[in-house]
Amino acid sequence: MSIRKFLAAGAVAAALVTGVGIDTARAPEASAVECVQNVTIWQAYNKCAGVPARHWDAIKNSASKYGNWASAGQWSKQASCWANVVSYGYSLKA
Repeated sequence: MSIRKFLAAGAVAAALVTGVGIDTARAPEASAVECVQNVTIWQAYNKCAGVPARHWDAIKNSASKYGNWASAGQWSKQASCWANVVSYGYSLKA
């Protein structure tokens, strides 16, 4: 098993245990996973140079809610506090 697959599997396992989701439509590089920090139900801080990131909330029986696209050194925040959030995370712009 390559180190990249090992790290990806570890990130998925951690997300399942903590209830925090990571957008896996396009799995980020291991270094990219580390550069988005302080991911909470409300916001995420982007430290990725040159890679915009945005926070998202998955809502029970409703469409997902997305925060603003944030450049490096900025926060992606939700516009409101949503009820019935079942998971949350962030996406990196390809």
